[in-house]
Amino acid sequence: MKKVLTTLLLLCCLTVMSQAQKSAILVVQFGTSNTEGREASLDVIMNDVKEQFVDYEVREAYTSPTIRRILDKKGMKKDSPTDALLRLHLDGYDKVIVAPTFLLDGVEMNKLREDVKALSSLFVEIKLGNPLLYNVDDFHIVTDILTKQALGKKEAILYVGHGNQFASTGAYAMLGLMLRQKGNYYMGTVEGWPDRDASVAMIDSKACKNVRVIPFLLAAGVHAREDIEGEWVEALQQKGFKVEMSLHGLGESADFRNIFINKIKDLAK
Repeated sequence: MKKVLTTLLLLCCLTVMSQAQKSAILVVQFGTSNTEGREASLDVIMNDVKEQFVDYEVREAYTSPTIRRILDKKGMKKDSPTDALLRLHLDGYDKVIVAPTFLLDGVEMNKLREDVKALSSLFVEIKLGNPLLYNVDDFHIVTDILTKQALGKKEAILYVGHGNQFASTGAYAMLGLMLRQKGNYYMGTVEGWPDRDASVAMIDSKACKNVRVIPFLLAAGVHAREDIEGEWVEALQQKGFKVEMSLHGLGESADFRNIFINKIKDLAK
C-alpha cells in the first residue's frame, strides 16, 4: 500500500511540474538587422525577461518580414509571431503571455492582435500585453525618464522616433507637448509628424545653440545610423546649431526595460 501511495505521490508531483513547464512568454519585437543595435538593446531585453521569469519558457519573435529575411541570409533564424505561437502549441505550452516591445499602439500592434486572436483557440490561456505608450500614465512615466537627461546651458534635446502616416503617429506629438512642459525637450519623427523640417523649426535658435539628438527607437539601427545621423544632423547644422548625436536605443536603458518587465508582471499575476 505504501508503495502505491508513493507512486501516486510521485505521479502527482510530475504532473504539477509538467503543468508549470507549460507556461511561456513570447517577446515580440519589430527587430533590427543591425548587429550592434540588436545586441545592445533587443538581446538585453530578452536576457532581462529570462532572468525575471525563470519559471517560464521565454521565446522571441520579430514582426518585420524584411528584417527576418535579412537575418535568415546571415544564418540567424527569427520566427514571426504566428510561427512562434504555433511552435509553442506544438511543444505543449498551453498558457502564453505575448509581450510586445512596440513603442506605440500602431500598425504593428494591430497586426499582432489579429495574429493572437487567430490562434487563441490553440491555448488554454493567452494574454496579450500593451505597447510602451498605451495610456496617459505611460506617457507621464516615459516623459519623466526622457527628462532625466539634464540640459546644458543653451542646449536643447531632440528625440527622434520612427513615426508613420496614420493617426497613431499623434502619440509622438502628445509626448512632445509633455516634454516641452519640462524644458527645451523636443520630439520629432522620421516618417510621421512632427517631421524633420517641423522639428528643426520648433527649436528656438536664439535660446538654444547646442542640440543633442537622441533616437526614440528601441534599438539604434538603420534609421538612427543613416536617416537621423545623416539628414537630421545636417538640417540642424544648417540652421546654425552645434549638434551632438547619440547612437543608443531605448532598450539600452534599464528604466525602459523595466517598463516592459512591469507590464509582463501585471499579465503574469
